[in-house]
Amino acid sequence: EIARLRDYLLKGGFLWVDDFWGEAAWRQWSSEIARVLPPSEYPIVELPIDHPVFHTMYQMKKVPQVTNINNWRRTGDTIEQGERIPHFRAILDHHGRIMVAMSFNTDIGDSWEREGEDPEFFRLFSPDGYALGVNVLMYAMTH
Repeated sequence: EIARLRDYLLKGGFLWVDDFWGEAAWRQWSSEIARVLPPSEYPIVELPIDHPVFHTMYQMKKVPQVTNINNWRRTGDTIEQGERIPHFRAILDHHGRIMVAMSFNTDIGDSWEREGEDPEFFRLFSPDGYALGVNVLMYAMTH
């Protein structure tokens, strides 16, 4: 699996990992992806908000923090565990193209999955979640 994922990514493939929270989850993920793409050759970088992925179609001003709908119903908060700051990190190829995108301390996927369950959740989280999703999809298909 490690070799096949590496081959896929190095041949132009794309992977977006989403919905993991806190430093323990980050350490676990970064150690596993390091087996595929060694950080000495392919470091993980924090993408600045002026990176093209945030402006492919929609103009993003920040990385949205989307919480799990059940956590939001229970606490009314956007944080599940870990930091309050959402991150969008990436591993780039040698030409600067994103191979692996990582949305950390956020659950962008929940902004798409839960639109019919709660109109307030949809109103609060889906516009930014869909905007980022469309941007990432268009970026991945054109770079």
